[in-house]
Amino acid sequence: MKDVYKMTVRFDLTDARERALAEYMQTLDVKKYQSRNQFVLDAIADYVDLQSITREQHEEDIRNIIREEMRACFAKANFAPQPVTTDLYAEQQEEAEQDILDDLKLFD
Repeated sequence: MKDVYKMTVRFDLTDARERALAEYMQTLDVKKYQSRNQFVLDAIADYVDLQSITREQHEEDIRNIIREEMRACFAKANFAPQPVTTDLYAEQQEEAEQDILDDLKLFD
C-alpha cells in the first residue's frame, strides 16, 4: 500500500454547513457513486477542473447558451408576413384627405 495517499476529513458539527455536508455524506447512495471515497475524489476533481476554466471560457459558454435559447425561441415564432389591409372606407378616406388638407393650410 505504498502507492496510497490517505487523508482524514473532519466535519465540525457545530457549523451548519459542515453538519449538512456530513449528513449528506452519511446518506450517500454508495451503489450510485461506488463509494464515499470515490464521491469525494470525483468532487475534488470536478472542483479543480472548474477552477481551471477561464473567465473567457465562462463568457463564451454563456453566449452559446443564449444563442441556443434564442434559436429555439425563433424556431417557435411565426414570422410569416401578416396581411396588411389598406382599404379604408370611403368616409375614412375622405376624412384622411381632409385632415391632410387642413394640415397643409397651417403652412399658408
